[in-house]
Amino acid sequence: MNDSSQRNIENILLEVLVDQEFVEIVSDALWACGAQAVEVIDESTHSIVRTHLGPEPLKQWESHVEHFGNEENKLQQWPVRLFSQNSDVANTWRQFAKVTLVGSVALVPHWKREEFNESDSSALPIFIEPYGSFGIGDHPTTRATLSLALQNLQEAKAAPHILDIGCGSGVLSIALLKKHSGQAHGIDLAATAIEASIFNANLNGVEDSFTCQKGGLECISGTFTHVLANILAPVLLDGAVAISGAVQKDGYLFLSGFTESREHDIIACYKELGFRFLNKQEIDGWLALSLQRVSEHQLVQ
Repeated sequence: MNDSSQRNIENILLEVLVDQEFVEIVSDALWACGAQAVEVIDESTHSIVRTHLGPEPLKQWESHVEHFGNEENKLQQWPVRLFSQNSDVANTWRQFAKVTLVGSVALVPHWKREEFNESDSSALPIFIEPYGSFGIGDHPTTRATLSLALQNLQEAKAAPHILDIGCGSGVLSIALLKKHSGQAHGIDLAATAIEASIFNANLNGVEDSFTCQKGGLECISGTFTHVLANILAPVLLDGAVAISGAVQKDGYLFLSGFTESREHDIIACYKELGFRFLNKQEIDGWLALSLQRVSEHQLVQ
């Protein structure tokens, strides 16, 4: 991606006008869309929640609302608009982006790669370009999920076969492939996510091990040793049968994108689907869970 296209992507922001009591719900939804930073501007009667969502922010938001269930979050009722930002301001965040250490890997913004001295760190560098909308791995849900998956794969006897649901910029799959080899397949509703994931797979030399496609849970085919789903709680619950069905017998499932208030419901749901709870990781109020399939039991749809 050339510099001019990057500037164009980052010059357009999506704004959601929302009652102040619902700011957290809308912010969580924007994170799930692939936002790497969310700005909240409080006005006298409402709040403006603003973020970058790639080259087609409105389309990406509408796709999220359509697929991820607005019945609980009531996302459709809030007006949205596009906001043009000075490109110099839009690019400011890149100056302050930092390397994120997660276990034995370092998530490095690719424009900072020359500043990352591998000789000064034992961590394996994973270079990430977010394409202006998908994070560089520093969000708590990404860090928590990756931490649990890395711990699990330390004891793996064979290379993993990974499914990454809501892959975003491909951070999770690419980090695991670069560290442990294997094969991975990512799915995401956003076309920009697929572009970012392919770019980052090539950037890290795992392009021959990584495939991805645009779509939702209906795209899942076959079973995998490790399934990652860093998405919103309503999707984890409503799509539990499809998600759990992708995990092979004795395989592992990593769920994230929610806070403690949804932990019990999610664990209970997946236990009914034949999983046992293994571990959890909490970072800044966000949770990630690891589970293992112990039976072939499925709920009747």
